[in-house]
Parts: sequence; structure tokens; C-alpha cells
Amino acid sequence: MWRIGTRTGARAAAIWLGAVATALIGAGSAGAAETVFFATPPKLPTLTGVTLNGRPQPISTTWDLGASPFKITSFGTPFSGWNLTVSGNSAAGSSAVFKEYCPNATCGTHTGPGYITGGLTLQADSLTWSSGAASWTGAAPRPVYQCLAGCHVDNATPVKFVSAGAGVANNTTWTTTGSTTLSLATPASLLKLQTNEVYRLDVVWTLNTGP
Repeated sequence: MWRIGTRTGARAAAIWLGAVATALIGAGSAGAAETVFFATPPKLPTLTGVTLNGRPQPISTTWDLGASPFKITSFGTPFSGWNLTVSGNSAAGSSAVFKEYCPNATCGTHTGPGYITGGLTLQADSLTWSSGAASWTGAAPRPVYQCLAGCHVDNATPVKFVSAGAGVANNTTWTTTGSTTLSLATPASLLKLQTNEVYRLDVVWTLNTGP
């Protein structure tokens, strides 16, 4: 989950964005002998802060995939390859876009924990993930990152972030290295929430067989 929270005590409310967890869907399988799974699941980084000033303010951070890597293992035959998709989670109790969320029993006049019914949201496609200088360690040929120009994460439509065709090495574990960039477009209309509330987004990572 990504979340944005308000800090109080400042004349202009400060906003921060943090990665506090990752929603994970287990590996897909094209056949009983073919398996792909997270040996180490992704751990999202923390984005830089922004202070509300009535203007749009893009914020970004670099995800150092060498310092905070995730690992994917595949094995078995026949091998048809695999891919990794990412999307906002639209399941009940989750949100595919940044939405007002109360993590406590109460937040001002709101009741939690959970998303606020009819609460404030950010526009879908506000968060862009660029694979940039990301690469892999492990046996070659290696998987290929697909979002060099940037992919939107905060909507319910899965986007393919990594592709590994049938020619990619099998029976091995790949470890991420290099870096990617996360960028959030914050609008001029971004509002401060009630006490302890945050804008939160649930993210789903899905491993599938096939390139």
C-alpha cells in the first residue's frame, strides 16, 4: 500500500508518501510442472514530502533495487516464460486510487479503520513508475523491464512491468539491481485530511506464466 498522510503543526500542511506494505498475488502456472514465484517480494520505497501551497507539485523518489531488491524464481518444464504486472487493487475494502483512509478507530469526525465512504481521492494515473536504469543479476538471457517511458500504477488495469519470454533462462532466481523512479503528480486542489487520516493506495503485484 502507498499512502499519503498530513502532518500537522505547520502553517501549510505537509504531505508525505510512504510504502508500508505490498499486496501480493501468488504465482500463476501454465502446467503442474511450471512454477514462477517471488523468492523475495517487492518492498516499496518512501517518497519525498511536499508542502501544500495551492499549486501542483510533482514529487518523486528513486527505488534503489540493489539496496532493496526483490527476487523472482522460475523452474519446471515445459517453460513458456512469465510476466509481472502491477495495478491498483479494486477489491472490496481496498482502493485502486489514492483515497482518504482512517487507520484508527476514529479520525476527527470519521470512523475507522478503513477507507472513508465518499472520501476524498486523487485522480487515477497520478502515480508513474519508470523502470529507468533497472536490471537483473542471475543467469542470462534475463527478463526485460517494460516501463522505460513510465507506466501508471494507480488504476485497476494491470500494466506489464516485466516480461520474460520462453527464451529467458529457467530453473534460476533473478535478483533486481539498478534503480527505478516513482513520480506522483499532486494537484493544486490537494486537501488536508482530518486528524491522522491519510490518502492510501493498495497495490497488487501479479506473476503470470507467458511473456
